[in-house]
Amino acid sequence: MSAAADEPPPGPEPVEAAREKQLEDLYAAFHPVVLRKATLAAAGCTADAWDATQHAFTKAWEHMHNRQLNTVVNWQGWLIKTAVRQVLFTRRRQAQDVPLDDGGYIDGQILLEDHVVLKETYQGIMDAVGQLSERQRQALVLVRIAGCSTAEAAADMGVSTSTVRNLIHQARARLTAATGEASDD
Repeated sequence: MSAAADEPPPGPEPVEAAREKQLEDLYAAFHPVVLRKATLAAAGCTADAWDATQHAFTKAWEHMHNRQLNTVVNWQGWLIKTAVRQVLFTRRRQAQDVPLDDGGYIDGQILLEDHVVLKETYQGIMDAVGQLSERQRQALVLVRIAGCSTAEAAADMGVSTSTVRNLIHQARARLTAATGEASDD
């Protein structure tokens, strides 16, 4: 038996270790902001927000391993857009499902345990965002929270850019009326 056979197998390749470190750094730097934006997009449903946030970081890992994809310059923006789009996709899919239990809501209100994760300043806004129509919320979240252009949001929603601008205007007017504050977004 040779001495080489007694040695432990080598660790991960340097490139793989660098990717793991990069993902850990991304997670440490951007997880809180991605989770906050996903929570806003999910109208306060933290379960959907956590799922979407994890989905975004999984996609980031896959993106790092696919050499055919373009290099991401702004990881924070990329992660937020990915998470918000996942929330909207999940919400669209859930709208067609019949819930077997309360699913985190009672009479259309977010349960208290979901609010625990949020700061107190977001609670009123969460309720107001939850009262928006689905299309208003989609347009608002894509443009104002995920940072998409109106053209990108229009493409995601399958509507014109003027419709997206109109939906955002309606949503902002409803939020201003509901919260009693002018929005500075």
